Order: sequence, then structure tokens, then C-alpha cells
Amino acid sequence: MAGDIRHEAAAALEAAFAARDRGSSGDLPRVGLFGNGIPEVVIAAVGACPVHLSLDHGGQRHEVDRVVEPFVEPETRIFLNRLLGGEFADYRGIVFARDDAAALTAYQYAREWLRQRPADGVPPLFLWNFIHTDSGPAQAFNRVQGGKLAAFLQGVGLAAPAAGWADAVADEGARRAALARMQALVGRGISGAVAMCWRNAGRFIEAGRHARLIDDALPPQGVQAGRRIGLVGSALGSAAVYEALEETGTIVCDLQPWGAVWPGPEVAMPDLDTLLAGMARNPYSPRIVPPTAHRAALVEALVAAGCEVVVCQLSQHDDSFGWEIPSLAAELEARGIGFINLGFRDHEPDAEWCAAAAARVAGEGVPA
Repeated sequence: MAGDIRHEAAAALEAAFAARDRGSSGDLPRVGLFGNGIPEVVIAAVGACPVHLSLDHGGQRHEVDRVVEPFVEPETRIFLNRLLGGEFADYRGIVFARDDAAALTAYQYAREWLRQRPADGVPPLFLWNFIHTDSGPAQAFNRVQGGKLAAFLQGVGLAAPAAGWADAVADEGARRAALARMQALVGRGISGAVAMCWRNAGRFIEAGRHARLIDDALPPQGVQAGRRIGLVGSALGSAAVYEALEETGTIVCDLQPWGAVWPGPEVAMPDLDTLLAGMARNPYSPRIVPPTAHRAALVEALVAAGCEVVVCQLSQHDDSFGWEIPSLAAELEARGIGFINLGFRDHEPDAEWCAAAAARVAGEGVPA
């Protein structure tokens, strides 16, 4: 019986991840998100399901495709085609994270296109602009932004955050506790690929349901086998790449944007202001002040996870993480942790790239 429950829950998580935002969020109204660092508990508190929109594989083409410059990230191009093609017409609104380069570009393109050519089937758009430092002026700015987000959500017909705050916080807490239990089994019962899939399934379904499915899906603890691998770099949601990298070990510390940096840091959530103050100190934000705090947090987490080797991979359009590589590699190697930079990869890496990556990881050992 327990095995049947585990199988059904795992299948539900895999189905949610495979369907992405094209799946079902139940009867709740949906609010789209693009990028990490948006206070999703606020959206849940107003009675909606936050659904991420930037991990789709593409499909239809809209005329906007002709004017998007070639250096723009594939996820931005795919999103714009879908947005202006009316695929998100049933969403109450879409929130973009200013922290995310792809999200900011998508917001700017969409607003300018709509300014010149108003279109039906496009929900209201909101840019979540947030400062990642805890100075007094920054906190005041962030409180204003929190108020603007709440006003935007009420403006599209949703409730005030206070209405459902306690339930939303409880569901989010349950999700984070379930994710912590899952992470403790990575390498001891589940692979990094499975953990990535189960974690990111929660970007498309309600937090409470996500927590229940993870807890139901967790297997008994096994024995650690293979090398302990860390993963950094550009946002990556390809199970095929994970499986290739895990031919000789397990990705036990996943710190790329689709990894364990979501749903964000453990912070107190008695009210919106306290939540925002905690979020401002999140060192995994690429816009944290001072910037060195981001690299220091990565190193600390990779060391704490007992990683023997760290693998870095980059989108062809990366313009941020690549700057971290020399210092990050040096700091890790000084602690006896190997660093493998796989360089640039396509948006959807093919079998040839995966095979070469697997061979590279298998062939490079840990420094003496």
C-alpha cells in the first residue's frame, strides 16, 4: 500500500513538472511569475495560485518573434511568443522579477510591444522591483514595493493579503519542511535529477499540495553512493543533463536558479513587512549587496554539502554568472573541491552535449 502511494505521488510530481504551466492549478485563479525572488506567499494569501511561466519548451510563433534581437535569452523569446499569442489570457496577471535578466527583458519587450500595438488576451503586467540589502532606506523602498504588489493583485480582482495570510504561511512552511526532508535523501534514496523535478513541480501547483505530494513520494533512506557533486551556473531544468552529470555520482547541492535556491530563504512570515525584511538578506540573489555575499553563500553551501566536485554550466546568453567563475573556482579549489566548467550550452542541450559533459565529469577527479 505504501509503495502504491509513493508511486502515485511521484507520478503526480513528474506530471506537474512535465506539464509546466500548461497543467492544472485546480480551481484557483492563476497569477503568472517570471523569475525567482517574488514573494509567492503573498499571491497565495490573496487566493491565487502562483505559476511560473519561464520553463516552457516553446511552440507557436507570434509576429513579435521578428523583432526580438538574437542576443535575447530563449526563455524570454518563448515567453513573448506565448504571451502575445494569447496563451495566458486566463491569468489574472503576470509578475516579473527585476532581479532576473530574462524576466526584465521580457517585461520591457512586452510593455513596449503593447504600447505600440495593444492586444487582446494579455493580462495586466507588474514588475517586482526589490532591493537586496537591509539598510533603512532600502527597507522603506521594499515596503512600498510590497504595497504596490498587494494593490496590483487587488486591482485584478483578488483579495487583500491579510485575508488568507495565515493559511498561505502554513502551506509554505509545510512545503519548505517537505523539501528539507527530500533534500536529506538526495544521494541516499533519490537522485539529483529526481529532486530537481520534484522541487520544480511546485512552481506550477499550490504549495500545500506540493508539500503533501513530496512527503507521500519520499522513499526509505538508502546508502550514499558515488561522488558528491555540486551544480552552479545558469538556470537549468533539463533532467537529461542531470542524468548525464550523475553517471558517476549525485548532485547533492543544486545552486543554479532552478535548484535549491527556490523557494527562497527560511524567513519569519508574521506579516508582509517581516517577510520582505528577511527576503532582502537572501544571499542567493544575484543582486545582493555587497555582491561578494553571493559567492560566499555559494561556497559555504557547497562545502557544507560535502561536495567533492562542482560543475558549472552556462547559457549561451549568460551575462552575469560567468563573472563569478574565476573567483568561485579558486575559492573552491583552495578548499580541496574540484571545479569543472562545462562552458556554454544550448537552451535544450542535445544528446551529444550531454554525453560530452558526462565524460568530462567522469574523467576529472578531485585535486590532491
